[in-house]
Amino acid sequence: MQHQLEYYIQMLINELSVKSCSIAICSQNDTVCKSGNQEFALLAEQILQRLDCAAIIIAEPLHPFPSFLLRRAAPDTGCIVPRDSESRSSLHDIPLIRKTQDQSLLLDVICETLSKRKGCIVEGLGIISQGTLTVEQAYIAWSSLLHATTVKYFEDLLTVGTLLPEESEALAHYKNNYLKPLTFNKQAFCSTTPSTYQDVIEEMSLTGQSTIELGLVDSFFGNISCFANNMLYISQTSARLDQLCTQIDTVPFDGSSTAGMTASSELPAHRAIILATNCKAILHGHPRFPVIMSFFANSDTVKAFDLLGSLPVVSGEGGVGGLAESLPKAFSFSDAKAVIVQGHGVFVISHTGFGEALSMLAEVELLCRDLYFERLYKRHQI
Repeated sequence: MQHQLEYYIQMLINELSVKSCSIAICSQNDTVCKSGNQEFALLAEQILQRLDCAAIIIAEPLHPFPSFLLRRAAPDTGCIVPRDSESRSSLHDIPLIRKTQDQSLLLDVICETLSKRKGCIVEGLGIISQGTLTVEQAYIAWSSLLHATTVKYFEDLLTVGTLLPEESEALAHYKNNYLKPLTFNKQAFCSTTPSTYQDVIEEMSLTGQSTIELGLVDSFFGNISCFANNMLYISQTSARLDQLCTQIDTVPFDGSSTAGMTASSELPAHRAIILATNCKAILHGHPRFPVIMSFFANSDTVKAFDLLGSLPVVSGEGGVGGLAESLPKAFSFSDAKAVIVQGHGVFVISHTGFGEALSMLAEVELLCRDLYFERLYKRHQI
């Protein structure tokens, strides 16, 4: 168990999500285990002793955007309600807890909050998350909270500008030191769509790992598929993109078997996109700036979808009646290789292979970064 705690701490550090000296995880099975910052670990243990859960993560984000959200909110605001899909489907709202001199009262409030929600923002501490059954659940919740609060902060910033004196400096530091070019080894990818089973698995696994390394998903989720030999190879529901070699389903494209029962919930959308475009590879990720900018797209009633520059922006949820309808239409009507789903992420397609798909996903993130900061300067001179 101790090794597992250290593994997730290192993951959050490697992802540039947390300050390395300001994170702790505490878990309990037969015994209580904890790792990380001693002060945070003690508080995590106290929370764990009072809640019916398996793990608690307390960590200060590397960038202060969740804290800024709390401080920008009115004093009587008890929660924020982000509009990204993760929040809508899983987090609902994100509680805000302000610091108090009475530590026992603070502990009471945190425990009461975590009995109803997966996590919260606590002034002076950072983000606290809980995992009901596993440490991984606490990690996923923490990552989802960071993703949602970062998207919400930048959305609010573009809408109303800065409200705190240190925001401009923090923003400049983030932009100049952390928003680096997205590069990867394109030579490592096949120049054509893989055909054999083993080649498909290896190429999809490499793509999934690279997507995580580039920071183009929140946590380690997303989905990916390859159409070859009249079969659809697709990542499983809740598959980790860094462990795809054991989490890919092979589904007859004509739906002649139930092999897709464990496949990604986006299977209907992937199948519909392939039928509409004849593409060979599909990659879906959650790069932050396309998600942020999706809320600022321009309506195009003629094309029946919004536009962000030349990129289509559609709405919809997973399943047959949602993205399985809107995504194929957007790809077909626009001839685009990338479509943004409002509040959710980006779907990219390729007729050659995953190297092109990954390049396109990175390109969309960079385009939306540039567009965001152009608009931010134009509106607020930031």
